[in-house]
Amino acid sequence: MLKCNFNPSKYITVYEIAEKFFNQKASNSYFINNLKRSILDLPSNYGIKIINLSAECYEEKYKRNIQEIYYKKDVERFFRDWVSKSELVKELGKSVSNFTIHKYYKQLNLAEINIGNKLDVFILKIDAEKLKSIINRVKIEGSRNWQMRSYNFEKYKGKLGYLSSKEVMDKLKCSAETIRKLIKEESLVVAEQYEERQLFNKDQVDRLQRLQLRLIEDYAKYYYTSKQIQQKYNDSFAHYVKGSEDRVRRKIDKVNPPTLLISYYGVQMNLYKKEEIDSLWRDYKLYKDMNSVSMDDPFQDFVFKVEHVLHVQFTKRQYNTKQLWYQFVERFFIKTRISDKSRITFEVNQFARCTQLMFQIFDREIYSYSEEDINYKFLNDTLQIRRSYQRHFYTFLKKVINTFSLESLPVPYNIKNLNDPWSFKKLKETSTDIYSLEEYQALYNHTNRIKYHKKKAIIDVKNLIRTKDYTKYKNYDSCWLYVLILLTNNWRHSTVLSQIPRVDLSTTSIRSLEWLEENEPSEEDANSLIYQVGRYITKIAKTGAIGEDIFNIGEPLKIAFATSISICEFRRRETLDSSSTLIELPSHLVKRYNPHKEFFIDFSQDFKFENRKINRTVSTLIWSVLRHMGKGLKEAQLSRMHLSDTTTINHYIKLSDSQVKTLVDELFTRNQFGFVTQALTNIVFGIEADKSIETKRMVEVNKLFGDVGKIEATAGLINRISNQQEEVVKYLNEFNLDEIRNIFYQANMNMLPSKQRYYQCLYSECKYKNENGQMPDCNSCAASIINVYALENIMNHYVFMMDKIDREFESVPLGEKYKLANQFFLLHKTVTQARKKFGREAVDGFVEGGTATIKSLGDRLSARKLKQLITHGVLQGDRNGQQKS
Repeated sequence: MLKCNFNPSKYITVYEIAEKFFNQKASNSYFINNLKRSILDLPSNYGIKIINLSAECYEEKYKRNIQEIYYKKDVERFFRDWVSKSELVKELGKSVSNFTIHKYYKQLNLAEINIGNKLDVFILKIDAEKLKSIINRVKIEGSRNWQMRSYNFEKYKGKLGYLSSKEVMDKLKCSAETIRKLIKEESLVVAEQYEERQLFNKDQVDRLQRLQLRLIEDYAKYYYTSKQIQQKYNDSFAHYVKGSEDRVRRKIDKVNPPTLLISYYGVQMNLYKKEEIDSLWRDYKLYKDMNSVSMDDPFQDFVFKVEHVLHVQFTKRQYNTKQLWYQFVERFFIKTRISDKSRITFEVNQFARCTQLMFQIFDREIYSYSEEDINYKFLNDTLQIRRSYQRHFYTFLKKVINTFSLESLPVPYNIKNLNDPWSFKKLKETSTDIYSLEEYQALYNHTNRIKYHKKKAIIDVKNLIRTKDYTKYKNYDSCWLYVLILLTNNWRHSTVLSQIPRVDLSTTSIRSLEWLEENEPSEEDANSLIYQVGRYITKIAKTGAIGEDIFNIGEPLKIAFATSISICEFRRRETLDSSSTLIELPSHLVKRYNPHKEFFIDFSQDFKFENRKINRTVSTLIWSVLRHMGKGLKEAQLSRMHLSDTTTINHYIKLSDSQVKTLVDELFTRNQFGFVTQALTNIVFGIEADKSIETKRMVEVNKLFGDVGKIEATAGLINRISNQQEEVVKYLNEFNLDEIRNIFYQANMNMLPSKQRYYQCLYSECKYKNENGQMPDCNSCAASIINVYALENIMNHYVFMMDKIDREFESVPLGEKYKLANQFFLLHKTVTQARKKFGREAVDGFVEGGTATIKSLGDRLSARKLKQLITHGVLQGDRNGQQKS
């Protein structure tokens, strides 16, 4: 683009006008646009002439493209003849009140012109001088009157020994508002009224001043301000204390300063008891130290926390017990199957705190204590000791007995005489009630009110972004996402907070909070975000269940989920929060906290949302659906729907067929694809009339590979799959519609047989075992129902095949080329089915780099001219197959 080459002494740009006369930057596009528009709207007798350039030029100084320039003499004339109204009022306000200024301004009825923003008002300079003149006269006359009145007032006040309001404020170092409050409280009495002025007794004010000094001394001794907490400890702890009650694990009393100290501390200042804050700091620091330091070796992490964080001191009389205990802990971490790092850290901290408690209670070798002592001091269900500590300790004692036996030493005690903590009652009896089916449906519908919740969540987040004030942030977006997840996932509160990661919105059409205000995410957008979360999550905290069903969003909730998680992501971005997770909620979601109150304000009166109660409700509903289908609890546990073998189901809801259908739709995602899934869908819902998308994709395949009927090599495999597909259709045709629906629901609930992770089978036993009992891979079987998370491996293999063809195609024999082309075509067919079901971006997201990576490989692959591999009799069959017409 051409650089601008106009005469700067004659012409001026809009950016220079903004900078020189309004102190606005060229980057402020909102102001620049308003300035351009207002210059065009100026009256002709005060106008600024504009020259529109024939072609845009680039202004080097402001790094902007220029389309028009202005006559400099017109601009300078305007700002010479006109002055800013706000600047004039500001200048006059130094000597008289705003009321006086506006009174005479209104009387003059001055002409105004707007240039710049709406509030940038200008008046003629000669009119401004008139106003100044009037204000000066008023000021002189008023000064004479005021001086006379002031003289009389001071004379009267001095004669009686009173103090004025101003003198009281100076003496007590407070504001007029504080004086009004003291009068209202009757702590300060008006001795006499002189015209509109108040007079106060000097002796009383002196007493108040002495009281104020004592209060300052007492409050400084027993209370902290937020700033003092920050100075004594650190910024993060100060924010932790004052951020909100939601963030504090135990209640912290806030005290408002007495009226006499309001000006000393500040109007909105909260005071905190030093004793409580110092105690909280010790807990806070210990918690931070226990959770912020984490070594790769769990046992070394344990030793560090015991000896350098908790500062456990071991005596010589505890030496052997320490060695035995450390060996026990080390073996635990060597043998553990826990892979989740947060769970490992949790166990490390459990063992560390158990160590601290254990060696406080037992101050000599553990084998020197009697069975009665051990039971009394530690293995007793009336003690307020964590059951997990008691169980670790009990297991340790069994190891001690084994060690003594191996060394042929007399055992110190009989394990049968020790109390078994596994038989103890829980320290806290837990409720087993659930929400009724009607309550669950109402909660489901309330949470799925997308427009309602979206509006409230965006307003809350925008307020936070604008003010940066977390004390007024209601956590509405997090609360919405939290409830959505728990409607279909049996997750603990801590799991929801720790397992929902940041999401990449670049693979979706979602662009900003403003975009969300006007639009809804598509189903493809929702799938992309759901599968991002699903790929990230590896374990559930409660049961350690692994696999496809650890994260599940019911079909009707997908758009609501995509909307809420996007709002949470924009909140993290716009507040520059580097946290790796999205949900920001207190440690428990109860009614007295803002998130609960705000989210359920328009729901049932007195409703209380509880994590464990909704968990039990979802488990019960799943169990009831399975019972309706004739399945037992064991099948429910094997269904990988997060029911552990220790889950207790205390309720059963009798359901109608229509209720079962509704619940299957609400509770489960249709995450399956493949030939069987399509066949079941066609039977249950009817064949899709619009085949244009499928046809278009088939045309694309034919363009790449040639007609399917002309592809050779691996023909036996293709023939086998074709035969299997016919058998599947024939098998399904043997069932009536109700039985087909039952199979369809079981597939959605992952209740069908499975021998390979992420695959279910239509048949109760594999029909395609060979004579050696070996079964084919499920990914090439027509009877398999493939879960979306199988795409992790499928897409990796897909990319591997594309890369392999790109690298090796030219160097391999012709027969191998046919084989590679056919293998890739079969894989491409599976990928195409998945893309049709879930959307291309969601499917390609299983590959690092997504669609861009695959398209790049595809471009290179097209150069291999696979479509030229037109062969004869592709479906001829192999030695075991039959020719198909």
